[in-house]
Parts: sequence; structure tokens; C-alpha cells
Amino acid sequence: MFKFISSFRLYIFIIATFIVLFFLMYQTFNKPGTSRFQIAVQTITYPVQTSVQSVVSTIKNIWNSYINLIEVNEENNMLKEELLNMEGRLNQHIENSVQFFRLRSQLLFAQNKARKEIFSEIIGESADNNHQIRLINRGSNQLLQRNFIVIRKEGLVGRIQSVSPYQSSVQLIIDHRSRVPALIQRNRVKGLIYGTHDGIEMRQINQHAKIKIGDRVISSGLGNLYPKGILIGWVSGIQHKSHELFKTARLDSAVDFNQIEEVFAILPSITDSNLSDEFESMVE
Repeated sequence: MFKFISSFRLYIFIIATFIVLFFLMYQTFNKPGTSRFQIAVQTITYPVQTSVQSVVSTIKNIWNSYINLIEVNEENNMLKEELLNMEGRLNQHIENSVQFFRLRSQLLFAQNKARKEIFSEIIGESADNNHQIRLINRGSNQLLQRNFIVIRKEGLVGRIQSVSPYQSSVQLIIDHRSRVPALIQRNRVKGLIYGTHDGIEMRQINQHAKIKIGDRVISSGLGNLYPKGILIGWVSGIQHKSHELFKTARLDSAVDFNQIEEVFAILPSITDSNLSDEFESMVE
């Protein structure tokens, strides 16, 4: 007997399972229109349907999340691009504003003067490190000539060294070849401004002259090249040895030559004899 059950236990288990299911279906109250066969099928397939539905729901949620993530990424990329565009426009507005106020200040300075001045932009500089030369976008077609003086509202810049029809080269006063007759505005002590490539010094000052830190230095008008009264800078240091005949004063230039972008070239006129008084009144 046990040998028979052991040999056919699988078939016995299947038959017993169907008998139990049939008994349960017989005992179950059925709604009208629902057969026992349908109930059996639903009972057997319910776990499979539940699993399949759960898997499908999970996949659907993952897919929707993926689609939403793609849309969010696209929206982020669009917002980043728009932000970059806005930053570019803001930077341009700031630059335009800075340029407007800078030019306005310089042009108002020129309009308040009786002399003829040609507004020019710096478009280049010397290619070597030995000279302090700037190239401006005005030339002989705009009536510029060699040795015309170049200034800014802040003070003296230099002189025109050479001219072509549409461009001119300007030698800055910090160039080591530049020489400008000058004087201390407070007590009229005279000297000569030398360029040191990266700055300026006032040399050949009488050893007995009373000068001090902070004294204003202006062009003296000697030599008939630079008009009298243009601000050059302020005394920042004094060098003198007892055996030397002259003093030397280091100056802080009135013009920041590392940041100049626009200048004015002065055109001589019949009123040049009044330039000295005009420049004196400008710096006082």
C-alpha cells in the first residue's frame, strides 16, 4: 500500500487538489451569472494576474518617471540657456552704462573749454616694451599734426609723435624719452618731468627749493610745446643727497595710463595765447 502511494504520490496530490477546489466551489455562494468554472479559473489565475498587474504598474510608473525626468532636464537646459542669454545682455548693458558715463564726463570737460579738441579712441599700443606709445583713431584728415598735445580731463597724457591720414601715434609722458617742463603749483619751483617707463619724476629741481609730499605739479609752458597749467601729478617722494646740485621728486601721475581708452588732441588756434590762463583756472 505504501509502495503504491509512493509511486503515484504526484497524481494523487493533483487529484486531491482538484477535489478540494471542486468542494470549495460547490460550497461558495455564487452571484447570478457566474459559473463554477469561471470561479475556478479566477481562483487559479488570481496570483498570476496580481503579479503581472504589479509588474506592469511598476514598469508604467518607472516609464512615467523617466518621461518626466526627460522633460525636467529639457526645461532645465532651456532655463540655463535663457539665464546665459540674460547674463550676456546684462553684461552688455553694464558695459554700455560704464562707457556712457565715462564718455559723458570726458565730453562735458571738452565742451566747457574754448579751445578746439578732437576726441579720439586708443586703438593700439607699441609692440615693444621699450617705449610707451599709444595709437589713436584720428590723423591728418582730422587736422592732427605732429607735436599736438594730448590730454584727458584728469591731466596731461603726452604728445602726437607721428601722423597718418587716419591714425596717429601718441608718446605718453611716462615714455623714457619724454621731457615736459613743469613747476610746483604752490611755490612755482621749476623742474623737468622725465618718463621712467612705468611712471614719472620731476628732476633738475634746485637743491634749496622747498617742496613737500602732495605738492601739485603742472606744466610750465616753457619750450612752447606743452601749454602752461596742465595738471601732471602730485609729489609722492623726494630724493636728494648733500653733494648733489638738484633734487628729484617722484610723482603720482594724474592720469592712470593703464586704463585710458579715450583722449583729446588739442588743435592750436588764435586763442593759444590764452591757454595758459585757462589751464591754470582748470587745475585750481
